[in-house]
Amino acid sequence: MEQGTRVAGPAARLLRLWLWGTPLAMLALAVLFGVLAVGEEEWGLLAAMVVLGLVAVGLFVVQWRLLKRISAGNEKP
Repeated sequence: MEQGTRVAGPAARLLRLWLWGTPLAMLALAVLFGVLAVGEEEWGLLAAMVVLGLVAVGLFVVQWRLLKRISAGNEKP
């Protein structure tokens, strides 16, 4: 095997998909419901969706750093 390559099994791929997909889905739904809240002039719901969007972005960054750290530790010498 070449140096620096890593083997990713189905469990690792599923974990990576979960860690990337969940915050992105949260962000997409927050944007969708935020747009609907503006259309209905529900400002409290809009504020909640802004908070949820910020949580989704923060979660994405934290999980991205976690995946980066895990993948750096799994490289073959």
